[in-house]
Amino acid sequence: MKVLLNLDETSYEGGTNGENHPIAWYHEFDGGRSFYTGGGHTKESFDEPDFQKHLLGGILWCLDVKP
Repeated sequence: MKVLLNLDETSYEGGTNGENHPIAWYHEFDGGRSFYTGGGHTKESFDEPDFQKHLLGGILWCLDVKP
């Protein structure tokens, strides 16, 4: 698993993972590819250009398509 983003637990209360809190990652397994992101909890986040790039990059990587 390749971690793309770690969550900063000092930015909220109640975190229990410490400094290693992956929030986005990708990996290859058994000939397939998967991508996970914990972002996108609000509809507004889908209007953010950086989040759109993040999603598109994950989708294209899973499809093995070069941008």
